Amino acid sequence: MSTRTISGLSLSDRQRDTASVPSVTDHMTAAVFTDEPVERLQANAVVYSAARHEAWLFGDCQIMVNGEQIPTVKHVDELLGELRAFTVLALRSKGEHQSPAVAATDPARAMILPFLRLQSQFANKRGPYGYFVFDGFTDPTYPIRTVNINPGDEVVLASDGYPLLRPSLAQSERELQRLKREDPELISEYQSTKGFTPDNDSFDDRTYLRFIA
Repeated sequence: MSTRTISGLSLSDRQRDTASVPSVTDHMTAAVFTDEPVERLQANAVVYSAARHEAWLFGDCQIMVNGEQIPTVKHVDELLGELRAFTVLALRSKGEHQSPAVAATDPARAMILPFLRLQSQFANKRGPYGYFVFDGFTDPTYPIRTVNINPGDEVVLASDGYPLLRPSLAQSERELQRLKREDPELISEYQSTKGFTPDNDSFDDRTYLRFIA
């Protein structure tokens, strides 16, 4: 029986004949991602098209044009951020809560985790709690917010790791550090589903891009 080597793996003729046939495991994996959207990898993006003079908002990434920020926070994130703030304050009143900025644990987040998992049921769905996300099950007809960009406009594109977006990176970083000092649990000025932890400068990933169109 002849064999050939591909990327260091030796395949027999029979193995080659069956390599392209989906296995039971493949079908089971597909079923998991179909039935359990919380298990999918998810991503958001904001894209600038120089050809069309537009920015396209895929999800909750942020954009600011000439110092004016376009709101992009998902309603479901506002709801769950407030729920976590409620939980933190309730645990505090019972003397059962310690800030994750000190203890590196967040019991309030643990308590709302079932709701965070339920949130994925609204991925790429329409309605008050629905939201767009790249997850392999994206609806190509989902309405995408478009922002017109004129030549000479100053544009800032950023991830939601900068909750208080400002016209420059230095200003945005200062606001982030002020927030960490004054509201490390993120339950007051900016309510979030998680707070700062001791070893991190932020509570989420940070990307910041500024340019003149």
